[in-house]
Amino acid sequence: MMRQWTVTTHISEVQPQAWIVPHELWPLYIKEMVLEEEALPSIPEGSFLTMHLNSHLVLVVHAAPVRQLRQKVYREAAQNAAKMGAQSVGVWIKGMARESLPSVITGLEQGFYRYVGLKSAAPVQSVTVLAGEDQESGLLRLVRIAQAQSLTRDWVNMPPNEKSPEDLALEYQKDAPSSVTFHAYHEQDLFEMGAGGILAVGSGSTRPPVLLEGRYHGNGEGPWLALVGKGITFDSGGISLKPAEGMGRLKGDMAGSAAVMAALRVVADLALPINLMALAPLAENLPGGGAYRPGDVLTMLDNTRVEIISTDAEGRLVLADALTFARQNGAAAVVDIATLTGANVVALGGIRAALITNDASLGQLVAQAGDQMEEPVWELPHDPEYAHLNDSTIADLKNSGGRPAGTVSAGLFIGHFAKETPWAHLDIAGLAFSGQDGAGATGYGAALLVELCRLWSAQPQ
Repeated sequence: MMRQWTVTTHISEVQPQAWIVPHELWPLYIKEMVLEEEALPSIPEGSFLTMHLNSHLVLVVHAAPVRQLRQKVYREAAQNAAKMGAQSVGVWIKGMARESLPSVITGLEQGFYRYVGLKSAAPVQSVTVLAGEDQESGLLRLVRIAQAQSLTRDWVNMPPNEKSPEDLALEYQKDAPSSVTFHAYHEQDLFEMGAGGILAVGSGSTRPPVLLEGRYHGNGEGPWLALVGKGITFDSGGISLKPAEGMGRLKGDMAGSAAVMAALRVVADLALPINLMALAPLAENLPGGGAYRPGDVLTMLDNTRVEIISTDAEGRLVLADALTFARQNGAAAVVDIATLTGANVVALGGIRAALITNDASLGQLVAQAGDQMEEPVWELPHDPEYAHLNDSTIADLKNSGGRPAGTVSAGLFIGHFAKETPWAHLDIAGLAFSGQDGAGATGYGAALLVELCRLWSAQPQ
């Protein structure tokens, strides 16, 4: 059951079992709660103090002015409120700087989150945010996005045996807003359309691939924005097998598609004036008897011939066919998002997502969305020389340009299939899954994509 969030400007409507209060807003809390002045001991940055006042549990948060640390301390405060048995929590936001709100709300929802597959219910059932009147509408949007991030986490954390491509396509459609329509293209459909990339990646599994298309039509005859998310439901590497250590986390290699499908729901719920196409190319990359091999040459949906260097460079193949599908079906611009390359972790350290684009205006919009939702990006170069790393002697392209500039060459491989359509690529490897446990999904990317849609819809079309 989804946790109930409420945003209010009236303190009389907030009567939780526990309060989470920012250190800098503590005097305002004391004043408006009509409490005697309480002197706080020194609280180190990035930590919190727990106390009891008037039968309430109060956690006073002293967050560092750094995005990830701020998110972390609010996540830990929420976790501690839950551990202490609070079923209802109030959060004092009134007076907080607007630019801090995304990481605060995201951190809180991450702390309250409990994987839906667990039998025991999440202890915190309701959260009430006390906001200023100028904050209320923005917070309502942030809360809806935070709930979508938790849904993203549920999908990513789901065990791979429970999310075959066909199963996950059904999960993505379950309980979606009525204003969203879906169409699933199954193995025979993909064969008939010639989607050689998606078919090849799924060929080593007994569970066939699916291309799921979701559409929200909110802007009449206006242009269509397409979001495309990598959807590898489990990535063993195929015949180019990955090391055994940590392979279980590769159930999360569909995090891009989860972010896209969660964003689609929020856009529909918010009734944004946009035409949005969301695509999830779903496949399981296994080394079965029918698997594709290094040395194979594939014919992609747009008839590009691709030499296979590594079957572990599979995400770009499914994304390439999905980009072609988007172009062929009316997309005026395309943004793809993927846990694509380990090189991205080396380059950016899990702090920012990598951005590669063929259109400066679209790239700026993506970067602006990332900054405003505290999911920042960093644009990497796209010189023609990098694209030549993907040159093949026996085909139009090869699917791996090697280790040098691996994030760039992988992104530009996908960009080849955008042709002249404005396109942006986001590599979120290192950001979508955290830690070593099975419930380490972060929900990263969903907030950025929703904000991108909001910014896109506000542009002159």
